Amino acid sequence: MMGLSRLTVSEQLHRAGVPGVVGLALSACAAVASLTALVPAKRALEEARLALDSARQQLHRTDARTKPVTLEEQLARFYAHFPDREAAPELLERVYDAADLNGLQVARADYTVAEDRHVGLVSYQVLVPLSGHYGQIRGFVDEVLQAIPTLAVDELDFSRERISESRVDARVRLNLYMTRM
Repeated sequence: MMGLSRLTVSEQLHRAGVPGVVGLALSACAAVASLTALVPAKRALEEARLALDSARQQLHRTDARTKPVTLEEQLARFYAHFPDREAAPELLERVYDAADLNGLQVARADYTVAEDRHVGLVSYQVLVPLSGHYGQIRGFVDEVLQAIPTLAVDELDFSRERISESRVDARVRLNLYMTRM
């Protein structure tokens, strides 16, 4: 085997000139990038594809077992996610608890009850006036949505007297959906 001497390498680089040396350097960088970034990324992509295929297969198996046969079963499962109307006081208490957790006080809240006989749901519309820092109000909204999955935020209004004030006044309109049991 013939070893490469410094002299031979030096002569070849000199003969290739600046463009040849730049090309060789770029080729070396591309090889290093391929080994350090592309190969692991390709492996991770393949693992993700396998996990996705596995999840799809499991979904199809689960779907075939749990798929409701009739429209009535589908509706029953849908309505099972909603609390009964009798749970309204407890659920409204969770709204007040969410305000307390975020350092806000609710002086009063306005309630409106709407019942849709065609849909079979009752809607408690709650208008909650709040005053505090933006982060507190945002925390309240996040907390109340986590605590009550059948609650929706319909409207959120912010105002402040002067732009220099850190406290804001907010009106939060919530809709709590329940069954008419």
